[in-house]
Amino acid sequence: MDNSQLKDALIDLLNRIETEIIAFDEGLTAKQKNEKGSLRKWSAKDTISHIVFWGNHFNSQINRARSGEKVPHVGDYIGQVNDGIFIEHMDQPFAEALANFNKSFRDSIEILKSISADELIDKKKYEYLNDRTLLDNSLGTLGWHVVHHISDFYYKNGQKEKAVAQQENFTKKLSVFPSWKANALYNLACFFALNGEKDRAIKSLKNSFVDRPELIEWSKSDSDLDGLRDDADFKALYRKN
Repeated sequence: MDNSQLKDALIDLLNRIETEIIAFDEGLTAKQKNEKGSLRKWSAKDTISHIVFWGNHFNSQINRARSGEKVPHVGDYIGQVNDGIFIEHMDQPFAEALANFNKSFRDSIEILKSISADELIDKKKYEYLNDRTLLDNSLGTLGWHVVHHISDFYYKNGQKEKAVAQQENFTKKLSVFPSWKANALYNLACFFALNGEKDRAIKSLKNSFVDRPELIEWSKSDSDLDGLRDDADFKALYRKN
């Protein structure tokens, strides 16, 4: 795909994710919308509030960068930040969280629409991205991250098949972007590993290694894969590499 087609594909993907959030909302019971979660198990509202925070963070970073301002970084304290998001929004109504998501996500799409296709794939355009493209950053924060948390909610609330179908569907959609194909497969492997689906995790992980061998070293210390480390087939991946 050329740069213009990549931009169109990005906007199309984000529009599809908006549709997924509508389906998520419509599929929840009144009880699920009103229940409170915990740091160990987020509620539907906690999930949306978390997504909103990082969506707003994405918007703030790119707006500051485009204005020539210094871009704030979260640093190495992601866990603490996520816990803080949960605590801050403990008493927030679901409807308010959803309204915030709709605004934040639509703002993100409008920002990306206003940026040229060439700027989206220029690794040197935005210093705060450290040689990553804004396209890749968008696919991660607004694409994979959102779908990951919605799928995780489904899985943890007894909708295993729905969660897996959503993960596999969006892995295919993310894989059309050359720079994200291996990442999408790797993240799918992590999803399966975290949910005890060892065979599926190893298959997806193997495919990601073929497409991007540098992920092999990264995977050796990735805690998402700790549940696989004693598996013979998992160990075989490293003997072959």
